[in-house]
Amino acid sequence: MKYLRLKPGRFIQRLCSTLILEERITIASAAALNLLVLASLKIGLAWDIFGLNILIILVIFGVAIFHRHVDRTWMQFFRDWYVPIFLIVIFLENRRLVPLINPLDLDTLLIGIDRLLFLGRDPTLLMERITCPALSEFLQLVYTSFYFLPLVLCVIMYFKQGDRTEFHIAASSILAGFYLSYLGYYLTPAIGPRFTLDHVQTVPLSGVFLFDVLRSTLDQVEGLMRDCCPSGHTAISLLSALLAGRYAPRFFPAACIWSATIVFSSVYLRYHYVVDLMAGAALGCLVYRFAPGIAARLILKGNS
Repeated sequence: MKYLRLKPGRFIQRLCSTLILEERITIASAAALNLLVLASLKIGLAWDIFGLNILIILVIFGVAIFHRHVDRTWMQFFRDWYVPIFLIVIFLENRRLVPLINPLDLDTLLIGIDRLLFLGRDPTLLMERITCPALSEFLQLVYTSFYFLPLVLCVIMYFKQGDRTEFHIAASSILAGFYLSYLGYYLTPAIGPRFTLDHVQTVPLSGVFLFDVLRSTLDQVEGLMRDCCPSGHTAISLLSALLAGRYAPRFFPAACIWSATIVFSSVYLRYHYVVDLMAGAALGCLVYRFAPGIAARLILKGNS
């Protein structure tokens, strides 16, 4: 009730001060998508997503306020880990919002850049020389494990001795990388070579045991996403490996191998063009260059 006695400006300031950085980044991302909907004059076609984003913002504020009144260890643990749920929700919103806001797919441009880089050849066609069921099976497993790479890094950092400042720095940097890659889809929407180049592929992809199940499950969950460029798999995998080198050096070698295999699999499995990987790598490096320092300053300012 003490919040209600404050003036509106002071009320908002006090309310925002209760948020951890990961929550603020998620609120900013949900608000950014709603601003895109408003700017494109498409709210009549996306009113449900617009409302869902408002609900996400309200839930985050509600959790923060509840935590002030229920200061328990379990509540702190919940608050440290619940935000990725909204990350997935916002990612799935892109399936409808990207073609609604920017209906111009750029696959033809991306294919042209790839062919320029590879002397007139398509990288996915070049990969057919090494395509085999066992390799396809392994790489599909690795590609599907994408979310576990940043998750494992965050778990390692969460249970390190000392305070959890570095955990929040890494977690907020990873979230920023995810959300920035989502915004990139609106600038360069593309569905990817598994759709656009399927008619020129001469060797079908097949696996051994779980390949078809994993691939069809991803297709059903994501639907027809225009999420190729920049490659989020590349951006986040590279960012996770770089953050591991800074904050979890023992995990760094494994993170590098895991990251490199995810990046390779994204072209081998025909999810991405090579230019997507280049854009994703640039994004990952930019986030690593700036996000941890900004996050550290914001976290220290919030704790002071």
